[in-house]
Amino acid sequence: MLGHVKGAAAAIACVLVSLGVPRAAYAATSVTAPAGGGLGALDVKVDLPAARVEANGAALAIPIEAARLPGGAAVTVEDVAIGAGRHVVHVRVPSREDDASGAAPVVWEALLAAGRAEPIFAGVTGFTGGDPGERTGKAVQIIRDGATSFVLVGDVREDLDLCGRYPTLLDPLALYPASLTLRPATVHRLGADERERAEKLTATAVPPADARSVAPLAPPLARLLAARGSSVPDSLGGEVTDGDPATAWREQRPGIGQGEFVVASAPKGVPIARLQIVPAPPPAGASGCAAPRTLDVVTASRTIEVSLPVDACAKPGTRFDVALPEPIDAECVGIVLDSAYTHATSRPDVGLAEVVAYSEFDTPGATLDDVAKALSGPRALAAQQVLERAGDAALAAVERAYDGLDDRARALAVDVASSHAKCEDAAPLLVRALCERSGQAPRRALEKLQRCDGAAPALARRLREDAPSRACVAPVLATLAPQEALGPIADAMAATSDADAELRAALRGAFALALQVVPAGAIAPLLGDANRSAASRLEIMRAAGPRVTEAMAQSDATVADVLGGTPPARVRYLVLGPLGELARAGDRAAAARIADAIVRDPEALVRARAADTARPAAELPDVQRALIAAIGDAEPRVREAALGALDETPPPDAVRAATEALAHDGWSFVRLRAAGLLMNAAPSHAVDDALGHALGDTSVRIRGAAALGLGRRRATGWRDALRARLRDTDEDVEVRATAASALGGVCDGDSVGMLAQVAAALADPGLEDDAQQIGFGALVGLAALQPRDLKARLAPLLKPGVPPRVRAAAEMALASRAMCKW
Repeated sequence: MLGHVKGAAAAIACVLVSLGVPRAAYAATSVTAPAGGGLGALDVKVDLPAARVEANGAALAIPIEAARLPGGAAVTVEDVAIGAGRHVVHVRVPSREDDASGAAPVVWEALLAAGRAEPIFAGVTGFTGGDPGERTGKAVQIIRDGATSFVLVGDVREDLDLCGRYPTLLDPLALYPASLTLRPATVHRLGADERERAEKLTATAVPPADARSVAPLAPPLARLLAARGSSVPDSLGGEVTDGDPATAWREQRPGIGQGEFVVASAPKGVPIARLQIVPAPPPAGASGCAAPRTLDVVTASRTIEVSLPVDACAKPGTRFDVALPEPIDAECVGIVLDSAYTHATSRPDVGLAEVVAYSEFDTPGATLDDVAKALSGPRALAAQQVLERAGDAALAAVERAYDGLDDRARALAVDVASSHAKCEDAAPLLVRALCERSGQAPRRALEKLQRCDGAAPALARRLREDAPSRACVAPVLATLAPQEALGPIADAMAATSDADAELRAALRGAFALALQVVPAGAIAPLLGDANRSAASRLEIMRAAGPRVTEAMAQSDATVADVLGGTPPARVRYLVLGPLGELARAGDRAAAARIADAIVRDPEALVRARAADTARPAAELPDVQRALIAAIGDAEPRVREAALGALDETPPPDAVRAATEALAHDGWSFVRLRAAGLLMNAAPSHAVDDALGHALGDTSVRIRGAAALGLGRRRATGWRDALRARLRDTDEDVEVRATAASALGGVCDGDSVGMLAQVAAALADPGLEDDAQQIGFGALVGLAALQPRDLKARLAPLLKPGVPPRVRAAAEMALASRAMCKW
């Protein structure tokens, strides 16, 4: 095989020369392994320019791109004595960084022996395959032991090592000197130096009560260790940390399994004060027994050798307590088998049933309630992590402690609840935290609830049972579970007192929010529920808005119940909103109730509200008659509302009533509403005259409305009066501006010059605000008149230096369509 690469190597060398890379930059690196043990001497040379390794008279290609080959100083070519007088050569060639392509550096390694045409091993090592965080690959490890070295090759995984120790070989193969082959071997993953420097501890043996049992484990407040991998193929090692001594992890390697390991995750910031270790009993049917004598507990920065002073084979069921002089505070904890007790077994099988970690909170008599209270203390973060790993009982403990916690601790309590396996179980506490008035707890609770499909029952229960939380809970429930929210929100509305108007409004808003995404038909069952009070159903109707029309029959029945007997004025007032929606949809019964309220309700406030809601049905004869009658009501607000409901297309009787009101009503806001109605009345000199006479009203707003109405109605007979309003310097500026614009509406050609003169003043950047308002009104009038010389008259407003908005208004006036014929 080595001969096949000569042509490729030569080609690579040619490429290097063509790229202008000097051969001197790639000084050859070589070594000679001495003869011995039946093997001849071996000359190995790394020829970097040719990208090859020469050995045994053949060439082995280095599969690294020419541009990424390293300098000679980066290459390792070493003679390795492997025992029995034999030697091999280890070659290591790392690639250069490739900044241009962003390609990751790689390392190519080979193990070569004399007299062998094929390498013992050759390939790219390190993490070469898979996704980041889960990459896999091969590694070569040389373990020095005096004059002799052990050569190992094995798999490596990015997500499984001994707490950062690289390489941590999985399924290791050892190079056997006699055969020069790689075969499975039991290998200690910790170096001799590290084991020598390890802290030394002796565990305390705790015997079982009888030979048929295991000494009972002291249950920790929380399971701090969670196995995440082991050296045994296809085993995470979960049996070691599952809390069940009946399950066991076994090393499954030749010999006593020295160096086999389990790696567990641990919560950083929660110091582990002590450990309990339970060796595994022999597997069923085993011919003998093997139990650990020593093992190593490792973290990223510590190695602790633990001696188990009692042979668990001789005393089955013994567990061991390990008190740590200095607590372990690490995110990774590894348990590594070392020596073992063995008894009459051809194949020892050492294992562990359980390794339990205890935090500093695990003191005699301590409970999770104590840990929950510690959320408010200096060990708050450690307490949080313990509780997050303590299972169902932690949630109950946090709930009991919650009221006594400060803001920061309550936020941590929410984090504990959020980590619970079933969010529906945590939802009551999350809902409780949702309405806190300070701190981070509400935000964190909301974030979790938004991802919790099972939170609706807890939200609904809180909504029904806790009145102070209703305004906070209702919109969350409406957003998360709209369909399920309608009933509970309706119940909450029914349970809220009439005096709490703000809360009732918030609940109606939440009901309407939920209704936005709920399909048609959701309201009818609620309104048709005989168990709901009439007051509750009325609140549903109010909250439903226009969608109340989806349940006409149920709504009419609800109104009948609400208005039965002698309902208070408040109820009679509130029912008018839904009645207006129903009347808009053509419900004649609803329209009749509105008409009746307009003329017969004893309360003026109710009559006015009825008139306001009558607008959609104002053209119905009964409603129209009621509104016309109400224009003469004793209460001015009723008169105003009636005029407003009729002002879109006022019938003749309404016009006559409005004319009378404009001339004689003592309340200016009623007269103003009457002027608004008359603007929309059919062409009539009488109506024009009514508005014209209103130019002399004592109210500025009515004079302005009269001028506006005359312009809209093209009331040419009142040109002189409008002109007089514009000229009157004592008149209010708004009236003068409205009169200027109305002169265009009445096509007063005689006013063109005056309007142009007023508008021309706008060219002055320093013009006062009042004069500007009148000037813009004049531009509106000129736009309607469109005299033939308008462009010339507006030329001063189009010159440079004129304020931009004036220029824009002038251009708009020129582009407008004429309303008058000349």
